[in-house]
Amino acid sequence: MTGPDSAHAPGTSATCGHWLGAEQRHCGTTGGVRLYGSGLRCPAHTPAALAGRPEPAPGPGMPAGAWTALSPLGTSALIDARAVASGKRRSSPHVYRAAQAAVRPTVAVTDLRVDLGEQDARGHWVRYPAADYQCPRCGWTDSASGDAVRHFAATIRQAHRPHCPKDQVTAA
Repeated sequence: MTGPDSAHAPGTSATCGHWLGAEQRHCGTTGGVRLYGSGLRCPAHTPAALAGRPEPAPGPGMPAGAWTALSPLGTSALIDARAVASGKRRSSPHVYRAAQAAVRPTVAVTDLRVDLGEQDARGHWVRYPAADYQCPRCGWTDSASGDAVRHFAATIRQAHRPHCPKDQVTAA
């Protein structure tokens, strides 16, 4: 267990914070102290030394792709979501709808994205409708949500065109 004196402020000497129970004090050694998960420790009180093992050899560290590989747990969660979405695995209705939304392919539209939202069985919104538009010529963006989505999606391309700086340059 580390005590309050096991940590040190910048500019002060680091001391070993290992608790010596028989002596009712911290070790306090200042030579060769390094930071470990259990706090600052001298060579005699490192986790490996306390476990009776030799210190690990210094090396390059973790491999470059150590955290990028798919975990078996993550892979099984993806397979499980697909099974739920297909109806092959039983689940509650809200989990079923969420899994279907997760695996549903989205239609790729270059300038207008429309999300019609989702309602629960009682008609309450789980996810509100939303729409985003980005002009492919000038990069201008606009968005709408809620009841305005239907009108926005139907008129945004024609409403933006007279104001698009790229169209005004080509017209001049």
